[in-house]
Amino acid sequence: MFFFFSRFSFRPVMLLTAFTGFILFTASCGGPAERIREKAAVQVSPSPTPGEREISGVFNVEGSAENGNNPYTGVLTIQPQGDAYGFRWTTTKGTRVGTGVQIGNAAAVSFAATGGGDGCGVVLFKVDTIIGTLEGRRIRWGAKTYTLEKATREEGKGFPGKYRYTVGQNENDSFSGTLIIKKDGDGYDFEWKQDEKYGTVSQMVGFGIWHGSYAAVSFGGRQCSFALYNIQSNGNLDGNWGGQAAVTFGTETAKLK
Repeated sequence: MFFFFSRFSFRPVMLLTAFTGFILFTASCGGPAERIREKAAVQVSPSPTPGEREISGVFNVEGSAENGNNPYTGVLTIQPQGDAYGFRWTTTKGTRVGTGVQIGNAAAVSFAATGGGDGCGVVLFKVDTIIGTLEGRRIRWGAKTYTLEKATREEGKGFPGKYRYTVGQNENDSFSGTLIIKKDGDGYDFEWKQDEKYGTVSQMVGFGIWHGSYAAVSFGGRQCSFALYNIQSNGNLDGNWGGQAAVTFGTETAKLK
């Protein structure tokens, strides 16, 4: 379980109405229907894309906050949840739940304390810094289907910069705008601003991590945390976790039982 130490008292988040489709511990929605959904795990395996391996299982976990602070041990259970995954940690620091997605050999999850993840979500990006593109899957806690997100860099070098993004499955069900990514501590700040032609100008902010070919960003507020895992060839997970209340990251390893 993870503890975050706030670097500021408030990180504004304005969730766009159109965004409703839209490494450890904080993800569940507060309403009764969402808590029921959490308990009723869907046992339909996701359909991995080429190069992906299904990651469901029960894991022994060990982790800590930055610099080895607040170490913990416990069990992580990952179950299929539509074309996504449901996560549940039971550790020496308590219980956390979340929803995650996978691309290739990376997985990202948004998590929170049970009943405390209303509005939380995560985006997992496949990053090409040479071409300047981001190919992502976006999901909220409790959802069973992810939404696609694509972005092309217009300004900057490497990972930070200004991008044009599109969110949606197809031309008839999508919206676009500008995404700004800036370095912040050990991670990165993200700010999405939707184009005016889609109605009221709205923006959403998040905080994330970038490792090589993958990046993960959490959105939804200070209660929302996230993890980015590297999926090992033996099925174990090795990752970092963080949230929107700090600019540093903890670590976690998860070994299949």
